[in-house]
Amino acid sequence: MNTSKDKEIYDCIVVGSGTAGAVIARELSRSGQRVLILERGKYIPLKENVWTLGSMFNEVPVADKLKDARVYAAGGSSAMFMAVMDEPPIEAYRALGIDLQPAYDAMRLQVPLAEMADANMSPQAHRVREAALALGYDWKKKLMLVDQSKCSGGAYSYEAKWKALTFVDEAVRLGAELKCQTLAERVLIEDGRAVGVECRIGGKSVRFRAERVVVSAGSLATPLLLRESGLQHVAAGGYYIDPCFTLFGRVPGLKGVDSFCGTMETTLEDGIVLKDANVHRLPFRMFMLQFGQFSRMFAYPESIGVTVMAHDEVGGGLSADGRYNKTLDSAVFDKLARGEQAARAILERAGAGSIFKAPMFSGGALGTLRVGSDVDARLETSVRDLYVCDGSLIPENGRVAPTLTLLCLAKYLADILTQTQRAPAEAEAVPA
Repeated sequence: MNTSKDKEIYDCIVVGSGTAGAVIARELSRSGQRVLILERGKYIPLKENVWTLGSMFNEVPVADKLKDARVYAAGGSSAMFMAVMDEPPIEAYRALGIDLQPAYDAMRLQVPLAEMADANMSPQAHRVREAALALGYDWKKKLMLVDQSKCSGGAYSYEAKWKALTFVDEAVRLGAELKCQTLAERVLIEDGRAVGVECRIGGKSVRFRAERVVVSAGSLATPLLLRESGLQHVAAGGYYIDPCFTLFGRVPGLKGVDSFCGTMETTLEDGIVLKDANVHRLPFRMFMLQFGQFSRMFAYPESIGVTVMAHDEVGGGLSADGRYNKTLDSAVFDKLARGEQAARAILERAGAGSIFKAPMFSGGALGTLRVGSDVDARLETSVRDLYVCDGSLIPENGRVAPTLTLLCLAKYLADILTQTQRAPAEAEAVPA
């Protein structure tokens, strides 16, 4: 039997240090609560290179042959995201009894959120926009989590993108404890309430106890952890993945520069979305290498791209052996075909030839849990003092690029947990 040497007292354990977990840990630490953050991955100083990003990358099968990408590292997927934001679906959550507006108002003041200025958009993005507008598409700018004061001369800057790791670091400075390479295996439940988490650290099984537990492990990992903890009824309603693919073309003579991706998009009828796909040089070359397009790897300045995304029907599920499975129906492939036709027209209008269609990928497996059945309007499960806050709770009728919504949802939950803070827990790490 392995015993932890830690003798800490925690008011709250947060499982996962991604966007939602980082906000909750920071907000609770600010209020003076003793917080323990459990992170499966390592703490990796963030640098945008192949070795750093490759060391934290992970994939999970979610539908047919499609996989969903995720990140195992402190700060979660914001280490690799495009920084593209959507307004949170305020009305969709309000219908569920959740008012995100105060949290949204607060978070807007804490992160660098704005549309990209024209001066900070690349020649590739301008070329695609001009072509889309000429064809009559309503090509609109997106909100971006980017500090544009760090974009020297309009060029792409990894350092300019907001990352959850900054909030994790702040939580630690405020007194939170971060344990990395710590796999949460189940939530400890006694007399109908959560009292801690059982983890595996370096081959040792360790239990940490606290007054409350918040699971922010991600839309795919959270349902698994809840089921392992005895909540067998969760994740029964299916999920959505919004399948996508990207078309890349070459414009002779275009002098492109490193670009922020996804700065603009348009929505067609019937849940079809076209997005600016002018990624910066590093991922572009990685994609071309992965797709076997070797001749394109060093043609970045002349390359432009458009991503096609289609809303799929909610379906599939989590099997008893912990595997996600889903089959896409013909309707979503019809949407993708219509989107492809429009995307090709935009690229051709922009002067692109040699158009290449990359393989399909998941737009993100979300909505695996339900407000109203899996959690209540306080984001509390059927187990008292056990909460959930991550992409698993983004509703089907509120599909968005998730990060801004997660910031708001986490702030909403943190305010609840701060307002209802209990007396400090008589809790400690004990042997499993």
